[in-house]
Amino acid sequence: MKYQLLGENIQRVRKFRGMNQQELADAIGINMQSLSKIERGVNFPTFDTLEKITSVLGVTPNELLSGEWKNTSHMEQEILKFLECEERLNVELAHGQHDNDFDSEEEWKEYELKKLREYIMDYIGSEDRQASDLYPIKKLIQRHKFQNMLDKYDDLYSLDLFGETIEGHRNINPYEWNPIEGKIILNRHMDEDRESLSSVPAIEGFEDLKGIE
Repeated sequence: MKYQLLGENIQRVRKFRGMNQQELADAIGINMQSLSKIERGVNFPTFDTLEKITSVLGVTPNELLSGEWKNTSHMEQEILKFLECEERLNVELAHGQHDNDFDSEEEWKEYELKKLREYIMDYIGSEDRQASDLYPIKKLIQRHKFQNMLDKYDDLYSLDLFGETIEGHRNINPYEWNPIEGKIILNRHMDEDRESLSSVPAIEGFEDLKGIE
């Protein structure tokens, strides 16, 4: 252990806390000369003294002994503040309908949509935002839009199964999302599906949709 490195770290933290040598010495119960020798690396503090120093300065022994000390308290505060705000939004969206006085389900949905739009636009519209920050969002939106298209195909596909379309089987989805490759590919089972569907008899009375509301 390098005594001088430990002493330098104690001095750095002491000054960062706005304390002079006398104030720290009084707080840990030693004279200022002894503290001065510790900070200059002449002497090494006893375990009891080191424990008092870390307690008064608000650091861990590891922070003083593992290298040059750097203040990270402001970063920790920012992280905690960020997590607190994010959690507050999550709770509001999860339970806001029950914790607020909304006259109807539609009123709550309108409020929920407003909060989500504000959250997303605040992120996208930030002056610090870079293109690299937005590409993952673009990819997510594209996949979501394509999934909506697939869902519409699936709805029409289901109608075909029950013989509820005029031309039957015309809406088989030719595409699918491959999560392994992370891209859209041709539906590998399309021909098999067509063959299977062709053998499904139409339900009597549903061959023609004219006149049916």
